[in-house]
Amino acid sequence: MKPATLMTTLAFGLTAAILLACNPNRGKNGNSGEPSTVTVDRGQQQGIPYKLSSGQKINLPDELLEISGITFIEGEDDHIYAIQDEQGLLFTYNLTTQKATYTPFGKDGDYEDIASSKTHLFILKSNGTIYSFPISEKDNIKAVTEQKDLVPKGEYEGLFVDKSTNQAYVLCKECKADKKQPQTSGYMFTIGPGGGLSPRGEFAVQIDELKKFNPKIKKTFRPSALAKKLDSNEWYILSSVDKALVVTDDHFHVKSVTTLDPKLFPQPEGITFDSKFNLYISSEAGSQDKGIIYKFEKI
Repeated sequence: MKPATLMTTLAFGLTAAILLACNPNRGKNGNSGEPSTVTVDRGQQQGIPYKLSSGQKINLPDELLEISGITFIEGEDDHIYAIQDEQGLLFTYNLTTQKATYTPFGKDGDYEDIASSKTHLFILKSNGTIYSFPISEKDNIKAVTEQKDLVPKGEYEGLFVDKSTNQAYVLCKECKADKKQPQTSGYMFTIGPGGGLSPRGEFAVQIDELKKFNPKIKKTFRPSALAKKLDSNEWYILSSVDKALVVTDDHFHVKSVTTLDPKLFPQPEGITFDSKFNLYISSEAGSQDKGIIYKFEKI
């Protein structure tokens, strides 16, 4: 892999597409490894403690072209754990060496998000099925638990585990129930000692609240990932379809909507925080030739 080129944010409103096209050190297959600077539409950023106009870009190896969910394991800020939406593989990406390894956990399938408790890793399939296994087995996964019929039929892409309460949250991308009322539904679960999930309740993001911040969101909102920023008790909800980063309070009332530049985020489908509450967003390659992770340091 070739070392990445450090790009500084240019004045006079040059778009990121021009920056990438004009980078003389960018090889045919793209950069990989070391971070570079990215640019996001400044005019659309609203009330978040991250400078989305300047972050670090990490180009990922070919195995992660279709990267979807990302998470950290407690005490391991130097490794990102990831999945991609075609194969049943758990990827470990070393942020220091820029190397990825993987361990099989299941058959090929449409896997959308990953989350970790203090003892287990959880992986969400698009049909709502959740797979879990002990963190201690992450390098040699054997005891995988498959839990079906936890949520109504639909398409799901968002999963988060709150380690402070030991509860899991699943957010619908497209569900039949939401066609009857302007909202996006979610479901809460209590995590048992062995990683089993028990229903605890429901929640919803209201479309009318989203429309106040972004009129382009009309009848539906299709989230692709969510994560909780525990130092502020705010939810960060990512939507690839709507190219938006939504922030809500602890009860899912909308506080802000930030538009994401599709040139930089072709298919943003993963979001997480490290222990210092730096923000990470992953994006599938789309029309680009590398899967991407962006890191935005907390201001």
